[in-house]
Amino acid sequence: MSTFYDRMQATATKLIARYGYSTQLERDGAPTGPPHNPQPGQPTRHDCKVVELEYSLTNRDTTLVQQGDKLGLISTAVDIEPGSDDRLLLGGQLYHLIDLQPLSPGGQVLLYEFHARR
Repeated sequence: MSTFYDRMQATATKLIARYGYSTQLERDGAPTGPPHNPQPGQPTRHDCKVVELEYSLTNRDTTLVQQGDKLGLISTAVDIEPGSDDRLLLGGQLYHLIDLQPLSPGGQVLLYEFHARR
């Protein structure tokens, strides 16, 4: 893309690496077995860096956010593109991604913002 967005992506990746922590993104494996009776495949895990954020006072219980939900950022320095069906390992617990939005000005993804729930 453009050099400006390349620099912005590099900066976002560097800051998430500095202030975040390493974790894993889990994705369901490809189904195996016959078409009439597919069996779930072994899930795969992919290393990634995340930063957890706090919810604002307006985004607490009695809204779409529930107690125990996690909000944060995922670096683009991961070998797969995160998807809404993936799970994220946070604090030793697997969280399902409720919402996943890429920050992509100019069409280039700089980072992913997530809302996750156990």
